[in-house]
Amino acid sequence: MGQFIQFTINGLMSGAIYALIALGIIAVYKATRVVNFAHGYVIMIGAYFYYTFAVILPSADWFPALRFSPEWLTKAKAEAAMFSPAAAWLSWLENLPRIVFGLVAAVIASGILARLIERFLMRPLLGQSQFAMIMITVGLISVLSGIKSVLWTGDAASVPHLAPNPALRFELFGSPIFIFGANLVSMGIAIAIFGTIVLWLRRSSAGVAMRAASEDQSTAYSMGISVPRVFAQAWVLAAATGAVAGAILAARDGVSPSLGLFGFSVLAIVLMGGLDSFIGVFIASLVVGVLEALVQWQLGGDWVEITPYVAVLIVILIRPHGLMGSKEVERL
Repeated sequence: MGQFIQFTINGLMSGAIYALIALGIIAVYKATRVVNFAHGYVIMIGAYFYYTFAVILPSADWFPALRFSPEWLTKAKAEAAMFSPAAAWLSWLENLPRIVFGLVAAVIASGILARLIERFLMRPLLGQSQFAMIMITVGLISVLSGIKSVLWTGDAASVPHLAPNPALRFELFGSPIFIFGANLVSMGIAIAIFGTIVLWLRRSSAGVAMRAASEDQSTAYSMGISVPRVFAQAWVLAAATGAVAGAILAARDGVSPSLGLFGFSVLAIVLMGGLDSFIGVFIASLVVGVLEALVQWQLGGDWVEITPYVAVLIVILIRPHGLMGSKEVERL
């Protein structure tokens, strides 16, 4: 029972990150009716931006060190026991300026990249077939991979966690549970961002404009909605949330080109939940996260990679539009 609870909690934490990644895919789809196959690689670039601004630049001789190191902190670090909760908190506090600078800069840089993608690759195809726009996102995978190879090495690297990372031990239903603090905080950050963005899209005029543009671009134009602006907002939103997700994944798993593959797993989760349903995708993300954790527990890590695809196939066979996706009716 203890291991079941432990792996379930681990799965829920992973599922929250999947939901944050999926948010970007849904935002672009709701605005443009285009499935962005390159979203995982946008996240990868966001993770490398975080690595650049939080690790590479502060380590350069000509750049400020960006470390919070008053005398009392230096003394406390020297006295703290290695691997103790106090040492984890003090180490995070020392790196806090780097973390804040790296995350903010990564979000801004990812937003600029998304703006360029929308302006020069997607906007010229306004009014064209959705298939053409989808193929642009497929080609974008190679472009972003090439940019990564030119600007950064292929070696895996570590980055500071967004939150303190002490090892937390407690009992739940009489079973010992072990959780890293940064994973728990990352789960909270992911859920908070997901909920905030969903509420904003549902209740703000920008969200209404996004839904109107996705339904009928010509009608949206006639009602005074700037469709190009809506498209740009959706891409920037997807890239910004993707940068946060990339920073979380990079801190957990390290920065490497393999981060781009997360997009394909999350795309399966989006199809499972329903391409136009935030709630459905959130539920699907948590379900797949738990399933992956339980599969790893029972069958080993080799089976984890196929879990999202098996789950989505089962759901689509029963509900072709996903768990909570709406059925589209075309009138002739």
